[in-house]
Amino acid sequence: MKRDLGLIWLSSIFIIDILFGLEVALSYNIPVLLYHKFETPRTPSTNISLENFKAQMAYLRAHNYQVIPLRLLVNALKNHISLPPKTVVITIDDGYKSVYEYAFPILNTYGYPFTVFLSTEAIEKGYPDYISWKEIKVMQRAGVDFQDHSYSHSHLAFIPDKMSEIQYRNWIKKDLKKSQHVFKTHLGYIPEYLAFPYGEYNQILIEEALKMGYKALFTQDPGVVSENTNLTLIPREPILGKEWSSLKHFSQVLNRLDLPLLEFHPALGLLKSNSPKEIKVKIKYPKRYLPDSFRIYISELGWYKVSLDQHKATVCFKNIPTLTHKVNRIGIKAIEKKSKRTAINFWMIILP
Repeated sequence: MKRDLGLIWLSSIFIIDILFGLEVALSYNIPVLLYHKFETPRTPSTNISLENFKAQMAYLRAHNYQVIPLRLLVNALKNHISLPPKTVVITIDDGYKSVYEYAFPILNTYGYPFTVFLSTEAIEKGYPDYISWKEIKVMQRAGVDFQDHSYSHSHLAFIPDKMSEIQYRNWIKKDLKKSQHVFKTHLGYIPEYLAFPYGEYNQILIEEALKMGYKALFTQDPGVVSENTNLTLIPREPILGKEWSSLKHFSQVLNRLDLPLLEFHPALGLLKSNSPKEIKVKIKYPKRYLPDSFRIYISELGWYKVSLDQHKATVCFKNIPTLTHKVNRIGIKAIEKKSKRTAINFWMIILP
């Protein structure tokens, strides 16, 4: 019922725009929050304390944020529908038991919709740290949305040694097909959305997921969703660990903007060479940002100040030291002139 009301709410915005002849201003910045475990201090890197989680949900209510179902966000992206400011989406990955024990009661009390991306092998085999199908169905009856996080939760973006591309594609399809079968068997439907395991992706994985029928694909790249966001690479803000689960970081995430790009090098996913020599980015709206505020990030190296070429609308970081980590996230940020808010955009590269 809550989800039906959400659809009515979103549709009413669109209808009003049409009836009054208003131009639909497709300009929004919506954080998709990502949680994993709750009140599980033995795994601190993916945990958030109950105290912090309660404080964050109270913060949303106190500051008049509207929490909407994930499918309304996807629908808005797909159909170019405007969304109001101060809108937030809540997602949870894996399906740990702490979701049922701690997060569900709190979110239910606030009436906040949320989506859980399930690692189906762990649930199917009854691993003790994961929720059961009985608990999933209790949550489902309360309006909780469940989507796919793969079957095995393997590093699907890494091509296993000595595996050809055809074999690799078949391996991906087999895993996702098994997960879809589990969903159909226990919940009666095939999931429409996929959250990449570990937030890792490449071009082949994206292609195969789309062939399998997924309508939207989700990363773990920092960033917010705007009208410029691609449905195959929807960013989510991880809220976990000591620093990133703090209320200070949480409020910063809510205040971020998207930084739309026209081009970027190196391309996302699997690289053809061992390590890029430069990062080059073309900004879609360069005049929006303070020229001296641009920074480029590489997870292995940190942040670097870069200069904006205002004529070409590009920023470039040259002579990059040789990268050794298999996976790196590349990011760019700048300060918007008008609001003084930070705008960001991230993508992932994987060494061969």
